[in-house]
Amino acid sequence: MNAEQTSSKHKTFMPTVVYKFRILGMGLGGLPVAVVLLENNSPYPYWFWWLFTCYIWPYLAFLRAKKSKSPFISERNNLLFDSFIAGTWVSLLHFNLLPAVLLLTITTADKISSGIKKLWVRSLPFVVVGILLPTIFTQFAFQPHTSTNVILACLPILLLHTFFVSFGSYKLVRKVQKQNKKLRELSEIDFLTHLYNRGHWQKKVELMLENCKDSKKTASIILIDVDEFKTINDNYGHSIGDDVLKSIAKTIKESMPAHSIVGRFGGDEFAAVIPYPLSDAIKVAQNIKSKVNTINCHDSKLIKCSVSIGLAEIDKEKCNLRNWFDSADQYLYHAISHGRNQIHYRK
Repeated sequence: MNAEQTSSKHKTFMPTVVYKFRILGMGLGGLPVAVVLLENNSPYPYWFWWLFTCYIWPYLAFLRAKKSKSPFISERNNLLFDSFIAGTWVSLLHFNLLPAVLLLTITTADKISSGIKKLWVRSLPFVVVGILLPTIFTQFAFQPHTSTNVILACLPILLLHTFFVSFGSYKLVRKVQKQNKKLRELSEIDFLTHLYNRGHWQKKVELMLENCKDSKKTASIILIDVDEFKTINDNYGHSIGDDVLKSIAKTIKESMPAHSIVGRFGGDEFAAVIPYPLSDAIKVAQNIKSKVNTINCHDSKLIKCSVSIGLAEIDKEKCNLRNWFDSADQYLYHAISHGRNQIHYRK
């Protein structure tokens, strides 16, 4: 088990969380147990064990785990002891059918829902020992009949415990889903600009290209390079440089039509694909260029922002991303080499 897995399991088995479910399950489970004990005229030692297991043990288990150097290991052992307790009550209740099945089922389900690999299998010997040990006193007394009163006493644990455990599992699943969503976003989104990163941008564009091959739709690629970005970093610092990139990225994103694919393609280079012909892409590029020229970072009029832009419409005969990108990259190079702050494309 690596450190990350151990840390995750420690969090899952925080004593306060497990304590809530244990005190609920054992507290409610004590009701049908008490009714059966009354029906069987059970002796006082049985009642002492009932008081300990149903209402004292949950608190002791909580303290034991809370004070332990390894809460996860303590809670794992506590769960195994829970199985032993359930087994003892199967015998002490003289195998009364409904409470016995209910206690064993809920106890086993708790091990499965814990997420600890094969814990429910490891708990089986504890159940068996728990069943066999009390037979010294019960001599395998067997009274499987379940009365109406016992059935009624089983309803609270059957309904409430199931509901709260299911609700707890739901909250855990939602938490995991949110974490997975954040991880997915981190793998797809550039942290600084909140645009697609290069890898995810390429995947999205490749998928769009497949659709273009089978339809009459067209598209245009726009490559944008921030002019003299190294000079901005050198003169004003990387923090100001980051602000420039964020401002330009926001301008680009806001200027794009619906269904565009926009990403940060490099340190100071952006790429976008719009589902329109070159004539529309030129208008988008002109809009971006004009807006970037008006950007002022930190109210400093010393920083003049501009971008160079290269455009290319998709070539249906050579419909692959590399050729398409290289074509736009060539025009971007022309824009940079001819003085920057320009837009170049096939005339």
